[in-house]
Amino acid sequence: MLQELTIEEFLEELAARKPTPGGGSVAALSGALAAGLVSMAAEFSRNKDFSEEARTLMNALTDLVDRDAQAFAARDLKEATRVPLQTAKHSYAVLKLAGALLGTCNPRVITDIGVAAKMAEAAVEGAMLNVEVNLASIGDENYKKEVLKQAEEYSRADSLARNLVSKVEARLR
Repeated sequence: MLQELTIEEFLEELAARKPTPGGGSVAALSGALAAGLVSMAAEFSRNKDFSEEARTLMNALTDLVDRDAQAFAARDLKEATRVPLQTAKHSYAVLKLAGALLGTCNPRVITDIGVAAKMAEAAVEGAMLNVEVNLASIGDENYKKEVLKQAEEYSRADSLARNLVSKVEARLR
């Protein structure tokens, strides 16, 4: 399982001439890292509820690192679309949680919220690239419409992250 590898081992697997892990696993890992930062910032801000929610998202995204590789290996295009869609969903939730925490965040870890926002944004956008490439090979038009409808909200990840980082930068001045 990819999630059991050390950082160095994961990077070696990623750099190897193999189809997995690939962008979908990296997107899920990026989302998990963002969730970990939000959890840490919540802990330093004495916000146990936010920390627990971030940890739940972190664990879900960590599982998606392996699920993405498995879906690719199974050659199931619908599953290979569902998995990154889940990555986008959970990473978008991390982004919104980071924004909600910002108002009560301990000033010493406020930049970690900014980094989490950018990592979550990258996770959402990377996952959506995988959704789009898989949808292009699926002939079921109803399925495509359903997926695109679910994904519509995630298109705002870049503006949410940009807004959040602007707020972080303003608090640093």
